[in-house]
Amino acid sequence: MNFILSLDHSLFQLLNGSLTSSFLDWFMPFITDAKNWMPLIAIVWLAMICSGRSRLRVLALALLVSVGFTDLVCGKVIKKTVGRLRPCALAQEGGIKCRLLLPLKTSKSFPSNHAANTAAFAAAMIAMCGFKAGWPFVIIAFLVGYSRIYVGVHFPLDVAVGWLIGSLFALAVCRLISYKWPETPPVTDESLPPPAQS
Repeated sequence: MNFILSLDHSLFQLLNGSLTSSFLDWFMPFITDAKNWMPLIAIVWLAMICSGRSRLRVLALALLVSVGFTDLVCGKVIKKTVGRLRPCALAQEGGIKCRLLLPLKTSKSFPSNHAANTAAFAAAMIAMCGFKAGWPFVIIAFLVGYSRIYVGVHFPLDVAVGWLIGSLFALAVCRLISYKWPETPPVTDESLPPPAQS
């Protein structure tokens, strides 16, 4: 375990302190702020609910339960049980160097809820719609997870475990929903809400 934590700290120092640029110093705080991308996801989710198509409503249910369950378990159970300090909080005690690009956060670090929630959304999209429809959300999940390390609020292990937990929870939820409503046809690209015309 000491070796894993030492490797985790070293990787954090690399991603947070060495592999940096002025562009990433602007881009990563923007990506990591949920207020910048949650409205779009909310619009897509509401479009599914209001579409009148049962398959899209099932997909909306899968997304809501997957993300909601993931957020609850990670934030209220695992974080409180493990109690790991964030790198920015640990830096205040002189235990590690950290470039903090956000206001100081004192909540617990392990796992990353941002990483877990976005991974749950991406995994649910892939499970219900296929990889072709879900891959953009995989990219979003990766960028959000990476941003949490870059801005100094999470260690790489927090993010990696968050991705794993979110994906597993989403796959379990989607499997349960598919078992409950086996007659619901799988969602395809053609059944998703059409993009807005410019």
